[in-house]
Amino acid sequence: MKNVSERSNAYWSGRAPEFSALRMNEFASVARQSYEDFLLEFLPAKQEPLEALDIGTGAGFFALILQKLGCRVTAVDFSPEMLAQARKNATERGGNGIDFRQMDAQNLTFADNSFDFVITRNVMWIVEDAQRMYFHMHRVLRPGGILLNLDANYGKAFREADQNKETPTHPTQTLEQLRERNEIAGACQIAWEKRPGWDVAVLSELGVRHIRIEPDLDRRLGLAEVNRPYSSASTKTKASMFAVAAEKA
Repeated sequence: MKNVSERSNAYWSGRAPEFSALRMNEFASVARQSYEDFLLEFLPAKQEPLEALDIGTGAGFFALILQKLGCRVTAVDFSPEMLAQARKNATERGGNGIDFRQMDAQNLTFADNSFDFVITRNVMWIVEDAQRMYFHMHRVLRPGGILLNLDANYGKAFREADQNKETPTHPTQTLEQLRERNEIAGACQIAWEKRPGWDVAVLSELGVRHIRIEPDLDRRLGLAEVNRPYSSASTKTKASMFAVAAEKA
């Protein structure tokens, strides 16, 4: 029987072409500029190019943006199928200098103090050990480096919708995929935590400074209506994306 990480990998690998199309549509939309402007609020000031790490790169959306912003980019994903899509997208969009690697977000193999900036989006909610993922994000940052986590308490929203017997909804996934997604998320401890308060507590224990929270990121970026179909657990229940940023002491 597959464990949570294996099921998660199979789920995302099965979604690779469909998910890549979603993200590249996003890349070609107004959302790209919104995210670029947002990232510029957090990128550390440095004369030489920043070393940036995109964890759970998926289709390579943030890897491409970070490269455009002048960073040297390393992008990792656990799914080889997702990495194939990311490499293809990068080649088609001039991102040939991005270093794509297969790696588990919960067990990064980079040396300590390797990066100036670490970003992840919609990854932590579906990993087995989210606290360990934060540990590694912090470990690979250089002092003064910034980590930025864009996520939502999707697991909690899925569980509440299921308890209310609401039918899962998503514009590009099958009902079978959605039920598997909900089961995987429900098996992750983070689905039972109060976020982003939990995130702040974990980061505080790691000794970071200058923690910043954006509690409703879609609204902050002007993307609430655009992203609504993709952040809804059902027609009634929605998970709001938030951002947590912190600086390594």
